[in-house]
Amino acid sequence: MKIQTQPQGNLTVLVPHGPLIAEDAPDFQRTVEEAVHSEAKRVIVDLTDVPYLDSGGIELLLELGDVKVAERLRPTFAALTETCLETLELTNVLPRLEVFDTVENALRSCQK
Repeated sequence: MKIQTQPQGNLTVLVPHGPLIAEDAPDFQRTVEEAVHSEAKRVIVDLTDVPYLDSGGIELLLELGDVKVAERLRPTFAALTETCLETLELTNVLPRLEVFDTVENALRSCQK
């Protein structure tokens, strides 16, 4: 899985490309944790290009969404595909995550 990092002032936007599956979870988790530990105050994960999640991907999102690292806020997720959104709704995970319909809305929310 390729993950792009896009600095946006005091925010970092991470853009993973490809399915979020158990096999790629450790690399994805490491990238998110590095971003959280960086000087960025908030991390937004743009899931536009993630076509689906398997159980390992869902577990990782839950873990990332539940953990606050070193007083920094948990990552915000944005722009889920219809398939990912439906998967998170069916597994009752969606209410446990901070999710926005677009990256722009997530950026606005984080800048308040």
